Amino acid sequence: MNMPVKGSNEAPTCHGGLENLDEEYDYLIDEIEGEIPVDLKGTFVRNGPGRQKIGGVPYGHWFDGDGMLSVFSIADGKARFKNSYVKTPKYIEETAAQKVLYRGFGTQIPGGWWKNAFKLPPSPANTSVIYHAGHLLALNEGGLPWEVDAANLETKGEFTYDGGLFGRTFSAHGKIHPGSGDYINFGSGSIRRGLRPPQPCLNLFRIDQSGKVVASNQAVIDRFPFCHDFALSDHYGIFFIGSIVFGNMSRFLMGLNSISDLIRFDDDLPMKVVVVDLKSLEVVRQFETDAGAIIHFGNAFEDGDEIVVDGMYAGEFEANNALSDVFNPDAKFGGGTYNRYRLNMATGAISSERVTRTESEFPTFNPRYAGKRQTYTYTACAIPNGSDSFFNGFQKIDFEGNSSLVTLPPGYYGSEPMFAPREGASAEDDGYLLEVVYNGFEHKSELHIVRAQEPTDLVGKLHLRHHLPHQFHGLFVPEVLLQ
Repeated sequence: MNMPVKGSNEAPTCHGGLENLDEEYDYLIDEIEGEIPVDLKGTFVRNGPGRQKIGGVPYGHWFDGDGMLSVFSIADGKARFKNSYVKTPKYIEETAAQKVLYRGFGTQIPGGWWKNAFKLPPSPANTSVIYHAGHLLALNEGGLPWEVDAANLETKGEFTYDGGLFGRTFSAHGKIHPGSGDYINFGSGSIRRGLRPPQPCLNLFRIDQSGKVVASNQAVIDRFPFCHDFALSDHYGIFFIGSIVFGNMSRFLMGLNSISDLIRFDDDLPMKVVVVDLKSLEVVRQFETDAGAIIHFGNAFEDGDEIVVDGMYAGEFEANNALSDVFNPDAKFGGGTYNRYRLNMATGAISSERVTRTESEFPTFNPRYAGKRQTYTYTACAIPNGSDSFFNGFQKIDFEGNSSLVTLPPGYYGSEPMFAPREGASAEDDGYLLEVVYNGFEHKSELHIVRAQEPTDLVGKLHLRHHLPHQFHGLFVPEVLLQ
């Protein structure tokens, strides 16, 4: 790969960060600028597509690359890196054949419609990760979770909570309720009642700290949802059913089109907001607002009769064009608008305001504040600087919208900033932000450790021996999981 020289007038785009990482590594990181704080201890796990090509042929969509966990195990001022693919049948069989054998969200099996007819995409286990009840799960809402051994990253297999998950979908964005410790999640599905045709629904689950499904329900909704995430307050789960819709899915079933081909944004279709009680998992209130979609949510909390919800708003879905053609040099990956919604549970009124003018995505916050009013949120940002084909900065935003914005140098591309508390921390922002950064000049990646109380304070820069393909989501747990 020909890479621009650092210091030249030409800064590399993000696209080198989409190339495969076919190798699996395990080593102690020994090239460090600054230091690894001794009061930072735990495991930082990232998940995302480790490869976007098989046999040199690109998949048809970024969502279809095979899931690869990347783990930074941090303790005593040292960090160990280990990565491992989730060994799904798709990964194993396509690796052996070096060609596309399975359909995906936007990938068709070569050979025509008859090769694709009535074949459903399997989960590539590539979107996010959760550690709950002693289980490390790789997630993708196109299928069931895949369990990975937290001590060595060996793939254990599909995980169903002893058969407690009905349907074949389970969201990549479940939430752990900090009060109860329960894991709340959902999947898109359908339900048939009596002689009526199947109705779209949300399959809802509450899983206790022992890993048992203690409550479940199917909440009927008025359209099949493109529902990637939801918000969690103390008493409610809040689902925004957006204006991204699926077209004639019979064409998908017949093998004529991929799902991505048929998805579109309907400007005339209002967003619906469905509020679910966390105890009963029943719908207790619905709202309607202007057309749009919320791809990722920040925090949510209850304020008297109101539920306050932070979300990244999109007024279209043009991003799907870039996601379907990731190696196009003109493809640009950006964010949305950071909005705050207020839902009045007494009157049914809904209002929204824009929190920051900066194009943002991947909001995170201190998880101890989930479901209650937070002061700080952190987002990845797309900042115009002549080198903005991907997220190239991050910000710390207080509740009033005041932003501390950090822009990466041209040719460097960031990711979801993850908050990690300092050992013994008491203040909300007493800790560090962990961000994987791709260096397009050297085709290598770095882990940046930033002091959360002062985001311009880059405490440590850990240089990997290779690049990490751009990933989606991750987590930090204050435990050292790897053996």
